[in-house]
Parts: sequence; C-alpha cells; structure tokens
Amino acid sequence: MKYYLKYILQKLIALLLLPFHLFPVKKNRVLFLSLEGGSFYEYSCNPKYFCEYLQAARPGDYELIWLFKEPTNYSFLKEKGIRTARHFSPAGLYYALTSRIVISNGGYLTWFPFRQKQVCINTWHGGGAYKKLENDTTGANTATKKRMEYAARHTAAFLSGCEAFSRHVARGAFLYTGRILPIGTPRNDILFSGQCDILYKSVRESLHLPATGRILLYAPTFRSTTSSHGQPLNGGLLLQELNQLTGETWYLLYRMHVQAGSEPPLHGLDSHCMDVSAYPDTQQLLCAADWLITDYSSIVWDYALTDRPLILYAPDLESYRSGRGFYVDIRDWGFPLCRTEEELLAILPEVLSGAYKNGPKLHRELLGSYESGHSCKELLAFIEKQVS
Repeated sequence: MKYYLKYILQKLIALLLLPFHLFPVKKNRVLFLSLEGGSFYEYSCNPKYFCEYLQAARPGDYELIWLFKEPTNYSFLKEKGIRTARHFSPAGLYYALTSRIVISNGGYLTWFPFRQKQVCINTWHGGGAYKKLENDTTGANTATKKRMEYAARHTAAFLSGCEAFSRHVARGAFLYTGRILPIGTPRNDILFSGQCDILYKSVRESLHLPATGRILLYAPTFRSTTSSHGQPLNGGLLLQELNQLTGETWYLLYRMHVQAGSEPPLHGLDSHCMDVSAYPDTQQLLCAADWLITDYSSIVWDYALTDRPLILYAPDLESYRSGRGFYVDIRDWGFPLCRTEEELLAILPEVLSGAYKNGPKLHRELLGSYESGHSCKELLAFIEKQVS
C-alpha cells in the first residue's frame, strides 16, 4: 500500500507540473542540486566543485542556477552571477523543468519528473564501494527498488570514481544501465592539485589552530542511534598518546555525518578537540588533516587519494556487517582495522613507523581508481557535446 501511495503521489506531482512544460528548455541553463535541503550546507560536494570550474572555464557561457532550502544563506553566489531559488517554490520548479543540464549528487533524481530534453547527471555524494546502499540491504522493499528504477530511467550519465563503484553502486544498487563516465569525481580534483597544499595551511588558520600542530580528523558514518556505534572513542586519551609518541601537539577534529544525531560517539574531550560538523567543505578538511580515523564511510575513498595515514575504527563491525553489509570486505581495504580502543592505541606506533604507508595505493588498485584530477574538465567536455 505504501508503494502505491508513493506511486500515485509521483504521478500527481507530474500532472501538477504540466503547466511548466509550456516553457522551453534553455540550452545553456545548468541547474545544480546538492541533496534537498536540511540543516547541512548545501553548496557543497561534486556540484559545488563543478559549478566553480564551469564558471572559471566558460565565464558567461552558461546560466548557472542553484536550488536551496534557504537561498538567503547563499547570497554570496549572486555576487558571482549565480542565480538561486528555493526548493519547490514556483521559481525553483520553473528552473528545475527548463534547465538543459541538471547536476545532482542524488537529490530529486528518484522522484522528480524531469523532461525528456533534459540531461540529468548523477555525480553521487560518495565514492568507492563500502557499506551497502539501501537497495542492496536485506531490508530493501519494492518502493526502494522502484525509486532506483525511476532514477535510472531519468539519468543520462552517472559519474564514477572507480570500477568497484560502477559495478556495485551504479550498475548494482541504482540498477543503472545507461552511460557511466569513468572520469573520477569533481570534488576530488582538488586533492590532486597544489591547492590542497595551500588549504593545508589556510584551513588551520580559519580554525585558529597553530601552524605547528598536527591534525587528526575523526569522521564516522551514519547510524540510527549514537549508542549503536559501540565503544565510544576517548578523544583526550587518543591525543595524549599521539603527543607522547611524536613529541608534537595534536588536535582532534570530529565531523559527524549529516544524518547523525547531535551527540558524537566521543568522550574525554578537551580544549584540543573541536567539532567541525558544521564546516562547509569536507574536502578542505581532508586537505588539512594529517591523519584520518573513520569506519565504513565513503570518506575512505576521498582520503585515500592523499596518501596520508588512515585508520579504521569499527567497534560495531559484526552488527554492522550483519545488518548492513559491505560490497568489498573491510579486511581487504588495506588499512589497519581496530575493533576496540585498546587496539587503536596499540596500532599507533606501527602507523607512525610507516608500516601501512602503501595502504592508500593498494586500496586504489583494489577498487580500480579512475581519479586523475581532471574530472571537471572531462565532465565539461561531455556537457558541451550535449548542448552543441
């Protein structure tokens, strides 16, 4: 019954939007969508990085539009000549149905009735192939499958950062049979450029951290409840151990998933620990971080491109494996895997000694990386063929 109600609602929305079909699709209008609002920062991820590249590479050639939950929070874009509109407002619906190119990292594609003349490109918001997506889990239902089928039919191209993503996510969870662009992901171009080295310093300055300090970034993935993380991480104790081992001062930045609760799975925090969950750009934080600790998050893919140390802290591994599951066995990812805080502290000397220095390279080889730092350039070439 739930599926049929959603199906009827989708058809009703398409019917109500028919008057907008009186307006022609504009060839050089590009619409950007980064999910669909919420409390997190929407001007982000792959759409943001490609938008900035497009504006710099082809100034004035394209009309750029962004949809936001609250457009007034992004008034700075107007100064750059980028139009903004509110999700589901008359202006937002007009732009959504008259833009020739639609760049999304997942939002709208599973339900919005885009027109046949529109070219919808899914850049997605995660790389690699780690925890299973909803349509591949044991709890997936008919409605979930139908949403993926709908998105697949209305997507002209799907960006991919690696062969494993193409196989398990695009072709698998999304049931996509169309064109895959094996060109990497726009947000990760920055990790191949000299700009990442610049951000290494500027992000620290913006966070008021000393230039001599070292940064450990902790970024776990989403769970339904904080308690399901298992053993919480003692941030203060971890920093104390790193300080003693290296003779340097370390700072812990923790970033929660956008769908996570307000209480982080951390305790023992002190003045050297900082919540950066509201920081507007994850890629900039990756540039600034000397080390990363995460679990099953796709941030593994992004950070592996930096060749810096990465540790997997997964105290709830068994329950997560049986409940959600993985596309690629976590034991094969190439990074040290810790089930308890004691194991995490014990592995630090080995990581410092360089015992896992080849992990990122092996990880990229395992998943079959397509990343080269030229994703934006290649995506633009694809788009220009569509509007020529």
